[in-house]
Amino acid sequence: MTELSPESGARPTLVALYPLTFVDEGGQVVIGRPEIDSFAVFPSDAAAVVRRIQAGDDLATVAAWYQATYGEPADLGDFVQTLSELHFVRPAGQDDDRPTAVPPLRWQRLGTVLFSAPALGLYALAAAMAVYLMWRVPSLRPTPSTVFFSRSLLVISFATLMAQLVGIALHESFHVLAGRRVGLASSLSVGRRLYFVVFQTTLAGVLGLPARKRILPFCAGLIADALLVSALTGTAEVARLAGWPVWLARVAVGLAYVTVLRMLWQAMIFMETDLCHVLASALRCPDLHGMTRTYLRHRWARLRQRPGQMAEQAGWTGRDLRIVRRYAPFVVVGSAVMIGFGAVTTVPVMAGFATRVYQGVADGTVGSARFWDSALTGIAIVAQFALIGVLALVDRARGRAAARAIT
Repeated sequence: MTELSPESGARPTLVALYPLTFVDEGGQVVIGRPEIDSFAVFPSDAAAVVRRIQAGDDLATVAAWYQATYGEPADLGDFVQTLSELHFVRPAGQDDDRPTAVPPLRWQRLGTVLFSAPALGLYALAAAMAVYLMWRVPSLRPTPSTVFFSRSLLVISFATLMAQLVGIALHESFHVLAGRRVGLASSLSVGRRLYFVVFQTTLAGVLGLPARKRILPFCAGLIADALLVSALTGTAEVARLAGWPVWLARVAVGLAYVTVLRMLWQAMIFMETDLCHVLASALRCPDLHGMTRTYLRHRWARLRQRPGQMAEQAGWTGRDLRIVRRYAPFVVVGSAVMIGFGAVTTVPVMAGFATRVYQGVADGTVGSARFWDSALTGIAIVAQFALIGVLALVDRARGRAAARAIT
């Protein structure tokens, strides 16, 4: 904290704060208002100041205590302004004792049941059974070739799209229910990235929980994916044993492969995936992803002989820097490995589509069902990439226009 002497002559001033949560994160403290999802990381001495202000000490008393404890003056004026910007300070004239209306959490009981110890045990058993079946029965193993469960590429594309939407909705719903279980006002919304429809979960107030209690809400989506793979594998095995139509088992295994790919995506911890948040909680470093990106950017700047950009690390603690230094090489190597693994799992599927489209158009009779199935699929694939390129160019043009307007 910077200078403001307790002998400055200012009369005692009380600052009323909303109820706040304090979570220790390895020498730092995450302070926040869970009901509005406003959180910030404070050094331990600053967190002690917030506690004294919340306990009812006036600013002069807090300043005197800080100087006596830490041997330096504190600029409480700027500090209170920071708390106000975080919406921690009650507006003037608001009754401190007025209870804050907290709406009842819907689906909390369902979340408690779904993520109880017996339920988690059953989920683990189902996943183990699915792995066992894949090991014993080769036809149940999800591989790139299993995606082509139909001769019609349009049927494959449509079925995969619908299954992905259902699977992602289930994934995000499990995040919401796991959050509700621990009292978070988590919510699910539908948004858009480029032209894709996406489901988005907001775990409001999750940083106000102890680190160990964040793990389940972050992992809940992967639990849903594992359950879906288990259900699809079980369906395929039942269809095989009962003599049901072969296409039913093939569809189930193909959709299981698509779900496995989505699970592998979450393993890319160098991005802001579920497992990245789990690791950040385990290391007690809430902004692990952002700090690592900053560190790598600064290392790159130093290689380019531009060390002036290192100023952004000024607020980091020694522990933060140690964690990021150890984590950064893992991110670089892990990124390369996961990109390579992603290519191994997705390129065969893309190549398979391209080959089938070409053969259907080149060898099929014009006007035949095979010809039009392949042609329309090829047009849809090319249109997707073209639309992504157009939207990227539009966004770039808007960014340049905004920069020129600011200049």
